Amino acid sequence: MNASCLFLSITLLLVSNSACAKEAPFQLQDSAFLVQSCQEAIDIFASQEETGYLAAYRTSLSEAMRAGYCIGVIEHFTAVYTDYCCRSLGWFDHAKSIASIELTQLELAQTDTYQILEDYVCGQ
Repeated sequence: MNASCLFLSITLLLVSNSACAKEAPFQLQDSAFLVQSCQEAIDIFASQEETGYLAAYRTSLSEAMRAGYCIGVIEHFTAVYTDYCCRSLGWFDHAKSIASIELTQLELAQTDTYQILEDYVCGQ
């Protein structure tokens, strides 16, 4: 009897933890990270234009991950909101507009990621 109660308890614990582990594709309050990531993407790809493929060797893993976050969020947003967004620019142009945002850390903390994407990717 104790073994079956223990098994049931562990199963319920695992199921409840896995249900809580689901997250949104991007967090709404990560706007400062999105701006920083897009600045990183622009720096990497601008450097690649100047130095060719050497930019890949001068880019750290963390820089590449941040740049990938920016590119992924933009690609996901434009794929999901294709009918809503009128602007059909590529990710690089969208990343440049997001990277150019000049808000204080407080303003970025009060602005959600969706609002930035809507304003700078859709141009609404």
